[in-house]
Amino acid sequence: MKSKSLRRHFLALYVLLAVLSGIVVPALGVHFSVNAFRNYQIQRRQADLENLGDSLAELYEEEGGTWKRRRVMDVLRPAPQWGGMVISLLDSNGREIFTLKPLQMAHRGRNSESGNFFDESESEHLTLKLGRGKNIGRLEIERKLPTGRYEVSFITYLTRYTLAGAFIMILFACGVGYLVAGKLSRPVIKVIERTQKISRGDYDISEKISSVGIRELDDLTKGVENLARSLSGQEKLRRRLMVDVAHELRTPLTVVMTQIEAISDGILEPTPERLSVCLDEMKRLGGLIENVEALTRLEGEALEIHTEPTDMKNFLEPVIESFKPVFEKAGIKFSAELESGLSCEIDRNQFRHVIDNLLSNALRYTNEGGEVKAKLFSKDRKIFIEVSDTGIGISEKDLPNIFERFYRADESRARVTGGSGVGLAIVKAAVEAHNGTITAKSVKGEGSTFTIALS
Repeated sequence: MKSKSLRRHFLALYVLLAVLSGIVVPALGVHFSVNAFRNYQIQRRQADLENLGDSLAELYEEEGGTWKRRRVMDVLRPAPQWGGMVISLLDSNGREIFTLKPLQMAHRGRNSESGNFFDESESEHLTLKLGRGKNIGRLEIERKLPTGRYEVSFITYLTRYTLAGAFIMILFACGVGYLVAGKLSRPVIKVIERTQKISRGDYDISEKISSVGIRELDDLTKGVENLARSLSGQEKLRRRLMVDVAHELRTPLTVVMTQIEAISDGILEPTPERLSVCLDEMKRLGGLIENVEALTRLEGEALEIHTEPTDMKNFLEPVIESFKPVFEKAGIKFSAELESGLSCEIDRNQFRHVIDNLLSNALRYTNEGGEVKAKLFSKDRKIFIEVSDTGIGISEKDLPNIFERFYRADESRARVTGGSGVGLAIVKAAVEAHNGTITAKSVKGEGSTFTIALS
């Protein structure tokens, strides 16, 4: 089945609603208005009949308890509103005194100059007793619900103007629907175009999608723009990763191959020193491969951690003690503030690697005379581990990417420091495996602070 555009769907929906509301609502309005008008006519005639009965009863009393035919005629004939009724006055014994047959009744079913016509199906026979408790007589009434020219005109104009209003409302609703459908579909079309460009590898988001003032659509467009921005950054990191991995693998291999070729050609002697250089480079290559394997293992679905309740102060104290001689030898002041009584579920082996990496980084990027501090504290029912230093820091543009694998800034994480660029990626993966988070704050030239939060 051929699919339709979102704009056509919206427009069809608006037109359908407009047509339904333009037909159903006016039809109900006309129906209820006509019924109300007819009920008004019936109630008005009923009230007039009761008033007529009261007038006849008063006449009967004035005449001393007798019916005077001429006086009765005088009461009944001046009432033109009784057109459409045959009114018969009977005495208490049922004898006919006077019967009023309006002229209109002689032309039943004809549309005369007066504009009255009668529907036989609406005929009604009534008996109205006179005297309010006394049996002085009764009125026999054959009543029909007339529809004169004024009534017909009223109903005709009501129907006509209602239909005209409904038609105008439908046209207006269709116009509004067309505009609204265009406004709603336009950003969606832009998002579709943007996603198609992203699927082709084009992450250019220089052309912003304008806001339409609808929260869900605005969130959708922002989400696609953020996706494009994120994928663009990931693509740059991927390319840089390939270059870095190739360089990291090539460097030790080149050194080893150069040494072995020189020894093989007899240019160099296979001295223990030269073999030691080859061995160191191979160890470096092996360490890089191990780090990549560790990172892959930590980020994979098969990662298993075996947690156990651990007193965090007792866990951290031996780690910190083992690093103190290293910092002292490097001329860096090292201190720790560890809060007591904090327990958490952790995998001790995995978390030991996390702390080792953070302290090693602080040592690597802090110059002689600097300071490194480790803290353990609790806040808002969470446990925090913080490692801060006064080292060379990380630039603002590099800070969001430091947890990416093989990412190293040009200066703050230069290769001369000996880092492979996967340490912080391993740290992040291990912390997240413990349902924790790690964040970093840094100012270029002033130092960095890494904070781990555990529930």
